[in-house]
Amino acid sequence: MYSEKPKLHKRQKLHKPGALRTIALDVTPLCNMSCPHCYAETFNRTTVAELAALEKTQMELYDMGVYHYILQGGEPILEPARLEHIINNCYPDETYINVVSNGWNMTRDNILWLKGLKVDKLSFSMDSGIESDHDANRAAGSYKRVVEAIDNVLNAGLLASISVVVTHTSLYSEGFKMAYEFAKSKRIRIDVQIAEPVGKWDGKTDVLLTPEDSSYIKQLQTNCPELPSEQKMVNRDIFSGAEDHCPAVTEFMAISANGEVLPCNFLQFTLGKIGGKSFADMRNALMGTRWFNGKIRNCLCGENKDFIGQFVLPYVNETKPLDAYEIFGITGRRQ
Repeated sequence: MYSEKPKLHKRQKLHKPGALRTIALDVTPLCNMSCPHCYAETFNRTTVAELAALEKTQMELYDMGVYHYILQGGEPILEPARLEHIINNCYPDETYINVVSNGWNMTRDNILWLKGLKVDKLSFSMDSGIESDHDANRAAGSYKRVVEAIDNVLNAGLLASISVVVTHTSLYSEGFKMAYEFAKSKRIRIDVQIAEPVGKWDGKTDVLLTPEDSSYIKQLQTNCPELPSEQKMVNRDIFSGAEDHCPAVTEFMAISANGEVLPCNFLQFTLGKIGGKSFADMRNALMGTRWFNGKIRNCLCGENKDFIGQFVLPYVNETKPLDAYEIFGITGRRQ
C-alpha cells in the first residue's frame, strides 16, 4: 500500500527531526496468549478508551504531523470492529499503518481485509526461530501460523516483519540466529526489541542488555543486507535519524488501551488520559526535561542505567502507570 499513498509521501517530506511522527496505540487489552515477558500486562484488565475520545485525539495528532501508527494490543485482531474504526481515523491515505500481531488469527481473509483498509505492514512476534522454543512461550502451533501469515502478507503485496525480544543471553542464542536467518530468507525486517524491566519483567535487571550487547546489535545492523525498500534488515527504535537516539516524546509516544498517554509503551508514566488535556500540552510537559529531548543515545527504559536506577527500580511492584508529573517533577496534573 505504501507505494500507492502519495499524500503519505508528502507528509513524510514535511516532517522535521524532533517533531512527533509515530504513535503506538494499544487497540485492546484482550489477548489469546499469555507470554512470560509481556510488557502490556499493566493494562490487560483495563476498560478500553471510548472511540469518540480516540477519534478526537487522532484528529489532533494528524494536525500535529503524525503520519505513522503502530496498532497493537493485546491482540488487535480480536476486536475487529474497534480496529477498523481506529484505522479509518488514522487518515489511512496519509499515514503509514503497521498492525502488530501474534499471528494466531491472522488468516488470509483477515490479511486481505486489512489490506482493504489500507494497512501497509503487518508485524509478527517471533520469540525464537526454533519452532518448539517459540511455541513454548506462546501456544502449540503458533510458529507455523506466524510463518503462514507472513507468506500470505507478502503474497498480498504488503510489507511484513518479525519482532524478536532479546535478553542479555538470548541475543546470542541459536533461536535468535535462526530468527535472523528466517528474516533474511524472506527479505523482511527483523525488529529487535530489547528486554525492558516492565510488565511481567517489572524491575527484572538480569535480562537487560549490556553496552557490549547493544554494540553487537549495532554491528548486526551495520552489516546486515538491505531490503528491497532500501532499508536495513535489522532495526531498533533508536536507529533513527542522523544519530541513534531514544525517540520517546520527541518523535514517538504511546496510548494505552484505556487511553493513558505515555512517553513510550515501555515507559509506563502517564501524562493523563485522552479527552482531558490536549495531546500537545501533555507532550510539551515532558519536552523540557533532560530525559525527553531527543539527545539520549540509548533506550531509556532498557539500557540507560541512570534512568533505570532513578525512575524504574524505586517503583517496582507499585501500581502502573505512575504519575509522570510527580515522578519527573514537572508542572501540571493528570486529567
